[in-house]
Amino acid sequence: MKEIIMKIAAQKIQTYGLKKFTMDEIASELKMSKKTIYKHFKSKDDIIFEYFKEIIESDKNYTIEAIKKGGSLEDKLNSIIFSYHKYKLPINILDEAHKFYYDEWDKLQDLKDFKLKLIETTLKESMESGVLRNDINLNLISSILESVSNTFLDYKFLSKNNMTIKDAMNETITILLNGILKI
Repeated sequence: MKEIIMKIAAQKIQTYGLKKFTMDEIASELKMSKKTIYKHFKSKDDIIFEYFKEIIESDKNYTIEAIKKGGSLEDKLNSIIFSYHKYKLPINILDEAHKFYYDEWDKLQDLKDFKLKLIETTLKESMESGVLRNDINLNLISSILESVSNTFLDYKFLSKNNMTIKDAMNETITILLNGILKI
């Protein structure tokens, strides 16, 4: 039952946001009383906590499994950046988490740090195996990727440039791996 409640709650969060979805909407859609929901979740905040927990856990697990499969450097970077998570995480939800749900925002930052470290490790391994040049400053690349990922979490930037996060990151990876010069 908890899984079913979370599925509907995730849909409501994605539609209305973290602050505006209600327990009444979830109960109504599931044709059950709020009392039944409260048997599984203590509060609306408990549902929000679970929403982020499941996103982060599924994202980390998917990323680790995808990296284990191997593939080209580009495949690995795409697996890290465009990993699967159980529920959608729209930009407006990130914005709301940043403003109102500090603990969840911190957990998302930990996920981002995990991914950046994994990218750095992947680049280092590629350097050691001869796929990348040895004279690349990995700290600089990591800093660039962190700054870029923060920019792409800004809904205004994406909207203004008519891009999705995936489009923006694909272009960034292409530029990092291939450069901007015509050769």
